[in-house]
Amino acid sequence: MADDAPSLPDIIDRVDERALTLTLYNVDVPRSVLRDIQSYFDVQSVDLRRAATDDGIPRNFVVLHDGQEFLASSSLQSLYRVVRPDSPLIDVSAPDEIEYPELFRHIDQSVFTDYGRDRMVVASREIESSAHQLGGVLHAGFQRLSNLRPQYRLYERLAAAGVETHIYGRPNWDVPTDAHAIHASEDDEITDTWFVVLDADADDDKRALLAEEHERGQFYGFWTYDAEIVDAILARLRAFPATGPA
Repeated sequence: MADDAPSLPDIIDRVDERALTLTLYNVDVPRSVLRDIQSYFDVQSVDLRRAATDDGIPRNFVVLHDGQEFLASSSLQSLYRVVRPDSPLIDVSAPDEIEYPELFRHIDQSVFTDYGRDRMVVASREIESSAHQLGGVLHAGFQRLSNLRPQYRLYERLAAAGVETHIYGRPNWDVPTDAHAIHASEDDEITDTWFVVLDADADDDKRALLAEEHERGQFYGFWTYDAEIVDAILARLRAFPATGPA
């Protein structure tokens, strides 16, 4: 039963984080770019390194690995588009405009310790983009329903594309549409957490971002592609039934 499922903060505490290494090769970019990248990964379980190939080419590419195992690679430019403080992903309103390097999909069970709201928005974009591409049911916790306002157009387009959307938060705003299932709640478990969870038919397509606000505007949590963890989050969310349309 949903009431027997671990609470959302308990799920965060139980995650066995995975430590990964991101190596930047043949870097030739301004120091400010490197500082932004360092700042982004300093607060999560990803170790950042620099290296060079024998011939010095290609320039500015990154490789993610788990010990000696290669996981993914990307251009530094594509990576920086996501991690820069003014990432264009913050204000995107069309799901098909979300460009997220495949590399980030391999940072599984990476625990972050100090994400601000903009970083949380950017981290959410990968799951929202996946919902648009793969379909399924998207559960999004905004803490307060009014926090949906800046992303209203994006979620309207997700719903119009056939994604079943469930919106959670304190009932401080009347969502002006019947396109979403609304889960209004004053429970601290909803108002103190931020989550975006994709429930898909195939286990490989399931994914989730879950974080708890420890200080005002600062979040501690993780994202995962582990179907068992995603299912545990979904089981807990059943304790907060829909209170409004769709």
